[in-house]
Amino acid sequence: MTEAAFALQWETLDNEGGSLGLMTQRARVFGGWLVRVSDGGSQSLAFVPDGEGRWDGEDFGEDDYEYEEDEEESDDESEESEESEESEESEESEESEESEESDEAENEDEDN
Repeated sequence: MTEAAFALQWETLDNEGGSLGLMTQRARVFGGWLVRVSDGGSQSLAFVPDGEGRWDGEDFGEDDYEYEEDEEESDDESEESEESEESEESEESEESEESEESDEAENEDEDN
């Protein structure tokens, strides 16, 4: 078996502020990127998770992502849903406490 099952396609990235002999490359793999850095004699390899393949090769900060409006709206809806559920749980808890207090008062009346 001399044939490779999969050939990685390495892209060379710019190294601003790095040493002259430093080379950084990345290859797209399932679930993210393989990033390798070499300085001629040695290499380092790392996996960078990026399931949606959004890394543009320049920056990997959250501010650089461009989200679709649908995603933002669904985030807002899920936050509202969570707040609604918390409110309902709080109301149920208050009703339960009031019911327990009422039961205790009835039991005291029966004992007297």
